[in-house]
Amino acid sequence: MSERRLVIAGTGSGVGKTTVTIGLMSAFKKRGLVVQGFKCGPDYIDPSYHTAVTKRVSRNLDSWMLGEETVLDIFEHG
Repeated sequence: MSERRLVIAGTGSGVGKTTVTIGLMSAFKKRGLVVQGFKCGPDYIDPSYHTAVTKRVSRNLDSWMLGEETVLDIFEHG
């Protein structure tokens, strides 16, 4: 598993997190990198955008709904 990770965060809703994320995913994909998207939190629309751009199934790592072990399993599987 690659050690490279990037987390995009913002101060609240509507600040451009999804736009920045999709743009970076697209740019990395165009450079020939394997890009795996994950979403943290209750928004279940963003993973569909991630999947459309990366051509890889994006996964949700919602620690409010899932236990720590489950989140880690999903992350490692992805």
